[in-house]
Amino acid sequence: MSNTSTKLVDLTPGKPLLTISEYDDYIRGLAYLPGEKRLIIFAHNGAIRIWNIENGEQEGMAMKHDGDLEGFAVTKDGKRMLSGGEDKLLRVWDVETHQPIAEWGGHEGFIYCIAMSPNDQLVASGDQKGRIVIREMKEDGRIKHAIETGLGNVYSVSFSPDGTKLASGHRDHTIRVFDVETGDLILGPIKGHTDWVRCVVWSLDGSRLFTGSWDQTVRFWDSATGEAIGDPLTTHTHFIDALSLSPDGTKLASASWDATVRFWATDSGDPIGEPVHSICFSPDGMKLASGHRDKMVRVFDVESGDLILGPIKGHTNWVSSVVWSLDGTRLITASFDVSIRFWDSETGKAIGDPLTGHTHYVYALALSPDGTKLASASWDRTIRFWATDSGDPIGEPLQHERSLYAITFSPSGEFVACGEDGGKISIWLGESCSKTSADESMISGHGGSVNGIAYLPGGERLVTCSHDGTARIWNVENGEQEGMAMEHSGRVWGLAITSDGKILSGSLAKGLSV
Repeated sequence: MSNTSTKLVDLTPGKPLLTISEYDDYIRGLAYLPGEKRLIIFAHNGAIRIWNIENGEQEGMAMKHDGDLEGFAVTKDGKRMLSGGEDKLLRVWDVETHQPIAEWGGHEGFIYCIAMSPNDQLVASGDQKGRIVIREMKEDGRIKHAIETGLGNVYSVSFSPDGTKLASGHRDHTIRVFDVETGDLILGPIKGHTDWVRCVVWSLDGSRLFTGSWDQTVRFWDSATGEAIGDPLTTHTHFIDALSLSPDGTKLASASWDATVRFWATDSGDPIGEPVHSICFSPDGMKLASGHRDKMVRVFDVESGDLILGPIKGHTNWVSSVVWSLDGTRLITASFDVSIRFWDSETGKAIGDPLTGHTHYVYALALSPDGTKLASASWDRTIRFWATDSGDPIGEPLQHERSLYAITFSPSGEFVACGEDGGKISIWLGESCSKTSADESMISGHGGSVNGIAYLPGGERLVTCSHDGTARIWNVENGEQEGMAMEHSGRVWGLAITSDGKILSGSLAKGLSV
């Protein structure tokens, strides 16, 4: 079960407590020192710095590693740290003095990863040539094992909680487990990922392995058999480069090139704090319904922020859109599971069978002003219409050239406007569920997919928002843009119009603008 918030006020993302902007290259690793008041950060360009997180100030001088830096680890007692990278050397640093205290060889390629044993007595490192070195954390750094895997880049190494095993993630998309005492391979290769395995961590009890890959998935494995546990976790949309386990072992954090950090429950794999895809006020303004990536629907009390209904279960993929019936007795939802569903808004019980017909993600819903018709827009490039009393389809699907992201009825209900993947807006007759003409009305101007669309009061103007980072106003009679585009510094996803015609738009970068 997902550990999603049950308070309305907790649905919005928090702000960072501290932002450090002193690096001119990307950050490869971070580690808290004991006491959690200091943070070690290292960058790819070899700069290692310690920061006081209470005042945001750097402590002492930066420690500089020769060449690019990828591998990094800190001992459990916080007294020493180790770094490795392009120069093929493992350096040991004194945390308090910021001075190097040892320099060890043993690698023939770029060092990609470093890990400390639970008792701080051993350190493991993996390199570009496929070598894994396990050595003692003594002054001479005596090598205990130099394991030649012959597999190219070793991207991650991790000791088991009892220190007897070492797991590794490789360029050949596999995971392996070695015996620390003998250096022998005891499990693997574990196969399942379809791209580089960039990170490996153990569960606190040592029974499972968690891995992140450039195939954009997080996976759970039985550490005794190598068998996959559950399905891959697939919410990320770009390479996954880092994983971190919470101290109590109940949560896993993943960091990705999609510019997000996501959290997972380690017992179930369920997402924690899932993004909200759609929200909609009830007709009386007293309730707010929300659709989530955890496949569920929730209803909150607007005054108190308390969860009053849900989570409502039934969809089998992200809930992408939520609308209320005009009388407030029903909720209508669309999902990436390619279905539309009706729910009793008091009990959360499903009403009838799912509406099917779309063949790809159903991305958006719109209710006609009289409440009798529902329009749905899908990545299958069609608009479909449904009778809200029976759920029966109305007319034939309206075909587009590209996938659809947004849809809305005009205030009179006479027209339906939709936003497409290619940055175009189409306008159709809503009453007869047909084109406005043989060549449907088309408005062009956005440089990215149109994610939000709404008519201004009167129905003579249309507002759209887009991936191109802008919101725009259009004259629906001549298809021309009115005035300048309203610019955000990131993709614009959310759009709403107040009753007096104010425009609200939400961006990935700058939040809400009015």
